[in-house]
Amino acid sequence: MDYRGINAGIECEVTLLEEIASWDGKSATALQSTYERHGDEEDFVATVLEHIADVEFQRAATWLLKRHLEEGNSLSPGGSHAILGVLSDQEHWESKLHILQCLPYLDIPEDQSAGVEQCLDSCLESDNKFLRAWAYNGYNELSLRFPRYREEVNHMLARASESESPSVRARIRNMLKSR
Repeated sequence: MDYRGINAGIECEVTLLEEIASWDGKSATALQSTYERHGDEEDFVATVLEHIADVEFQRAATWLLKRHLEEGNSLSPGGSHAILGVLSDQEHWESKLHILQCLPYLDIPEDQSAGVEQCLDSCLESDNKFLRAWAYNGYNELSLRFPRYREEVNHMLARASESESPSVRARIRNMLKSR
């Protein structure tokens, strides 16, 4: 899909927000193309952060954020704070998953660890295996950053390694190998 239009013979660039708003809700290829077109823009992160709590935009916005971080980009502590502040505002499982997958790239200050823990607990109770797998990964991130979590998380991962579904156990194994 071409996101450029012709208006009275003048080529018009479509904004990042317009592309997020017009996303079909399915195509990762379309989101990748959006990232390729807009990822280097000065206001890319600000636009994404502004819309990660908007129910109608959060799946696309969180996907774009995850892609941006996976490309080696970082966020300011304020950007991390903004993301952690909207964890509980994520309504769709995919947007929750994207943010859980962003946790390794985020600064998690001590004063926000309890909020992260609350979100992780909620995801561990989900029927969705992806959310549970990445919630365990989130707890691992907390244990790596805050020693007070280590013993409890080690026990949690040991129990989950025996009781969780095979796909969740595979994520836990991969996570433990990379420790």
